[in-house]
Amino acid sequence: MILKRVSMAGPLPDIGRFPFSLPVIQEFREFTFRAPVTIIAGDNGTGKTTLLEGIAAAADSILISRLPMEGNPSLAHAQELADRLSLSWSVKTRNGFFFRAMDFITYTIEVARMREDARAAVEEIQERSPGSLEVMPHARTYAELRNLYGDGLDRRSHGESFLDLFGARFRPGGFYILDEPEAPLSPSNQLALLAMLHDMVGQGAQFLISTHSPILMAYPGADLYEIRGGRLEPAAFGEIEHVRLTKDFLDSPERYLRHLFE
Repeated sequence: MILKRVSMAGPLPDIGRFPFSLPVIQEFREFTFRAPVTIIAGDNGTGKTTLLEGIAAAADSILISRLPMEGNPSLAHAQELADRLSLSWSVKTRNGFFFRAMDFITYTIEVARMREDARAAVEEIQERSPGSLEVMPHARTYAELRNLYGDGLDRRSHGESFLDLFGARFRPGGFYILDEPEAPLSPSNQLALLAMLHDMVGQGAQFLISTHSPILMAYPGADLYEIRGGRLEPAAFGEIEHVRLTKDFLDSPERYLRHLFE
């Protein structure tokens, strides 16, 4: 494991204040990583995202925008939690990032703007001063963005651009924290993401993922947990509520729909 263990260091401050008001944070003591892919399930509002945000801040993860988490107003609570967490590493890697679906649209717009600015600068310099070395940094930026993302993340469907981002940014030996990465992905693209995870695990990467997707939870060898009654508990695949409910619904949708629409 790249990251071996996360533990709560010392007593919590005011437990009436978010994020320390969440039961899963109040009950958290220590967590040991036992597999390259760790998956946390749980209903909305149980604190999955908050826990991941705190771990990401404590790990000095960067956002997908390549900006640090520190100083981001939407993550001030994560930094407060991070100050209470102690992390134990086998090796501290600089490869990796913290992915939140809510950050993605902003990032695609920013990448498109950077690509267009670089293209326009190249054209302007070449017209004004053909052969000038002034064009080099702009041409390099444009080439790098095209190499990473092709014609642009904004030119693809939401789900396709998610996969494009992961394919471009995953690196061997990286530590990746992904918060509900399945959000825009069709079932077939969720399977494609599983294949990416498998490929990167084979190259020494480690993943911590929160998800509602039974498809992602089925990753072979994943260490599965579910937040139950405010506690982070080990879980077998078939025991997880999302898995059981999805299976029961698919086996007999009319039974659920009849109760909903009576």
